[in-house]
Amino acid sequence: MSLNYDDSSSLIYISTRDNMPEQRTYITPKLVRLTNPNRVYFDINDAVLIGEKQQLVFEKSNIKELRLAQFETNPNIVRAVMTFEEDFDTSKVKIMSINGNIIIKTSNLALNNDYFNVVYDDKPTSQVYNGIVANSQFVQKVEIPASNQIKAPENVMDDIQRAFEVSTLPNTNGKTYDSVVSVDLSTNLKLRTKYFINQYLPKNGGLLVSGLGQLTTAKRFSLKDPERVVIDLPNTFLDRSVRNKEIKLCPDDSCSDVAKIGQFEHNIARIVVTSDKAEKYLPIYSQDSQSLFLIDTDKLNHTSLVSNVSNLNKAFVRRIDPKTNELILSFTSPVVHSILRTDNSLNLFLFNVQSYNEQDLLKTLANSYYKQLAISLLPKIGVKAGIEINKSDVVRVEQSIDAKALKITITRGTIEEIRAPKPPKKGLSKNKIMLDAGHGGSDYGAIREGINEKDITLEITQRVDAILRSKGYKTALVRDDDSFVSLEDRAAFNESEDPEIFVSIHVNSAVSKDPSGIETHWYHENSKDLAQIIHKHMVKNIPTSIDRGLFKSKFYVINHTKAPAVLCEIGFLSNDAERNALITESRKQKTAKAIADGIIEYLKRYK
Repeated sequence: MSLNYDDSSSLIYISTRDNMPEQRTYITPKLVRLTNPNRVYFDINDAVLIGEKQQLVFEKSNIKELRLAQFETNPNIVRAVMTFEEDFDTSKVKIMSINGNIIIKTSNLALNNDYFNVVYDDKPTSQVYNGIVANSQFVQKVEIPASNQIKAPENVMDDIQRAFEVSTLPNTNGKTYDSVVSVDLSTNLKLRTKYFINQYLPKNGGLLVSGLGQLTTAKRFSLKDPERVVIDLPNTFLDRSVRNKEIKLCPDDSCSDVAKIGQFEHNIARIVVTSDKAEKYLPIYSQDSQSLFLIDTDKLNHTSLVSNVSNLNKAFVRRIDPKTNELILSFTSPVVHSILRTDNSLNLFLFNVQSYNEQDLLKTLANSYYKQLAISLLPKIGVKAGIEINKSDVVRVEQSIDAKALKITITRGTIEEIRAPKPPKKGLSKNKIMLDAGHGGSDYGAIREGINEKDITLEITQRVDAILRSKGYKTALVRDDDSFVSLEDRAAFNESEDPEIFVSIHVNSAVSKDPSGIETHWYHENSKDLAQIIHKHMVKNIPTSIDRGLFKSKFYVINHTKAPAVLCEIGFLSNDAERNALITESRKQKTAKAIADGIIEYLKRYK
């Protein structure tokens, strides 16, 4: 059913449900140890994994990842694979079975990510129904013999089966799990990563949508004549018995607001609330992500929504790539929240949160993409967190399985590109060269074995700077210490200095340890010659490194500059041998000299 871990990061749980517990003797799975890479695996027999394969990723730990997937379907076998660092003694891994649930114990797991479910997505993908779980958790194919199964209520099974009939689930092996048999399907049915709505009703002046499974909402939008607000639920199937049933949200006639839900597409349900103040309706997510409450903000009172109190405990920020940034908010207990996305902002309402440490929060957010996040206490509601964003930005909000954390991911949308000028004419003087050391401050870049990309890029950049200055060239450094500089500020500083060329220095990284070598990236046509010349010198000066070639890449800093601009990837921090070389004095100096020589040749060519 799921893959979880405890707060001390020393235990991993694989939770299961057995439909024949009285007939089965629980047997602890057998660990099989393998090498190259160093890993162990175990099989869970007579088992079906609900939903897609699951994965936990670890960092700064002996264990690298754990994967859970359906290994075979005839017979049914689920396989768990754990991969470790090469020098880790896998005999330390212990496994046990308690009431059919599997517990794995090792040490110092240092998990890098929780298991999150998406609750809001600006651009949700259309998925398919890939598994259903009932209270017995016994899943079988459509051709279930009726003789040895308890028949489920026909109306529920009919709706579920129709959902599968319009599914586009790939059937690569001819064995697709399409149906469920359960002792009490009507009350305990759950959909894994999907949602099945079985009722909606008025409550406390709002609309309560009840369902089974995991709900996700798309961006709210409004319509006119009459005034109404619309929210789509992707990958959702609506019980036919309640479709398009219009209900009054104020049974006492204190308002004329009405709501209904329809099956907009075969896997999208649409909620429509018609009201003179439709814009004020706010979606509120339950702690188990199985129900949604739409209510007029004028009627909000957190005491009627929640029974438990939580505090905002910690915040974590991380840059995923030049356009994507992640914020995780951690709470002391499950949080009840609402997400309101407008064209120019994202607002989170945390209804049962009563306090937060403002000083710690500001310190964490400082120098990050989320530094403008505004958090305030709202009387009788809780806490509001808001940030201004662009209409083209893409927002995704996920909730951890224990509802104690929210992950907010914002990907910046398309920005109008600066028109690239023609290649520089001959006759350049020794004017300014802009050198950009990648990352810095709270942005560490790639990290392996306690070695940070930001430190290597700074030292190489300073060495390039020293070489160029010794030969009479003027230089400017985007950063000359361990400080954070945003991508926008780097581009703005570069433009204000109006240099002849722009060179950004980075260290590469990959999930696998295998890739190694040097790359040079360019984007505008006026940058191609510069990229070719610098790359040629790096290949010549660093013969021990693999030549990975030139790439036309739309990195922010080389896209948003008028001057010829390149980004040099000087090696892979994720490759053990290359990482060890990158931190040596010899490799640093060879790299710096290669980049400096390439810059000088380029400038002399246009003299």
